[in-house]
Amino acid sequence: MRSKLLVLATLAAVAAATRPGLAQEILLEGPLAGAPAVRRLVLFREGRFFATPTINFTLLDTYRRHILFGAKAEYNIFDWLSAGVHFAGGFGFRTGVADQINDLGEDDIPGQDYDLNFPRKGYIDSQLGQLQWLGAIEGRIVPFRGKFSLFGKLFFAMDVYGFLGVGIAGVKERAATDCSAGVEGARCPTFTDRDGNGIDDDNTTATGYLPMESRVAVGPTFGVGLTVFFNEWIGLNLEYRSTPFTRNESGTDEWGTTEFGEGEVYLDRKIDAEDRYLSWNHMMSIGCTFAFPMEARRTE
Repeated sequence: MRSKLLVLATLAAVAAATRPGLAQEILLEGPLAGAPAVRRLVLFREGRFFATPTINFTLLDTYRRHILFGAKAEYNIFDWLSAGVHFAGGFGFRTGVADQINDLGEDDIPGQDYDLNFPRKGYIDSQLGQLQWLGAIEGRIVPFRGKFSLFGKLFFAMDVYGFLGVGIAGVKERAATDCSAGVEGARCPTFTDRDGNGIDDDNTTATGYLPMESRVAVGPTFGVGLTVFFNEWIGLNLEYRSTPFTRNESGTDEWGTTEFGEGEVYLDRKIDAEDRYLSWNHMMSIGCTFAFPMEARRTE
């Protein structure tokens, strides 16, 4: 009991001796009193127009990669906000997967006689979807800016930005094709024997095979980028972009029904909008940015 009373008395004494804390305001005096955090800050963006020629490369393509040449133009309303447009067009080429499919004939795939999905040897380019051009209207926000040094000798200004907008793409893909039974005037793969010795991969001409059509697709566009300024009017721009929209990249019949049996999909033997699936269309670009006017404004 005496020990408990001693502890309680000690705590009461400490509590009685405790005083409320008081914060003391530090007043800056001398020549720096009231001065801004940064003087003569170079505003690389505010009030300037940027023109950026670019080379763009698509990423993670399954059947066809693309290289697009284009340019961006943007006006920087503030040093942290801008609005602009982007346009690029180019060409595509087969991936390794598409090359393997192209080297196979229908007869090389056991049990496969569906020409709508499995073209004869050498005809894969007649059905793969293509990205012909890509445009965008977008806004950019620049949350980070600063400087970095290279080997402690060279110093560059840089900023990191994100953007969001509306993307418009020109797509060439397989036209509407109906090979279902009993359809009059159906456009299906047909072959003509050139030498009269029987149809084979080396002596076959495709007649009306896999027609292609161009269309315009619309979707959001977004991404992030980095600009490194070598001086006040020229810099290096690196950017990642994604513009998702639906398209039939493989040119194959993907849609079917299960009405004839559970757990098994029966393809409808048609190529139409139902066979398009979401493609994210990842892209990296590199460009050279030119700023106008060539001299940046500075803060006081």
